[in-house]
Amino acid sequence: MTFTMTKASLAALHAHACDAYPEECCGMVVERDGREEVVRVANVQNELHAKDPEQYPRTAAIAYTMGTESAPILIAAEHGELTLRAFYHSHPEHEAYFSAEDRKQALGGWDEPNYPQAVQIVMSVRGREVRATKAFAWDEGTRDFVEVTLRVE
Repeated sequence: MTFTMTKASLAALHAHACDAYPEECCGMVVERDGREEVVRVANVQNELHAKDPEQYPRTAAIAYTMGTESAPILIAAEHGELTLRAFYHSHPEHEAYFSAEDRKQALGGWDEPNYPQAVQIVMSVRGREVRATKAFAWDEGTRDFVEVTLRVE
């Protein structure tokens, strides 16, 4: 499988990752009215950690939780008003890989993802510079996320 996105979208993802550094960024890539858009979403992981460090032991340096502004996008996708193409986040000072925690979040407590058609994009950011960007898609055969080719046009 290949996931294709525009150069402008990839540049927007990289800018978001660098702006959020040294914390993880998060957001979505959507298609609306025939145009691809990047939707930045606040990472509220630090707020959750501050309120309940036992339930949320990780900070935004190594985790993300999307803020409430993601809800209207997800609702619009469910109503067919836009297409949810990808979720994205960064790994500050780590490689671009799909971690066990990433998988857990993408599955949302179930055996398969809530949005199986949406790929997961992970960026490695070191020293405020994106070093790698990889895409992972749900594979029904293996019932897991597998790395797919990321093509930029």
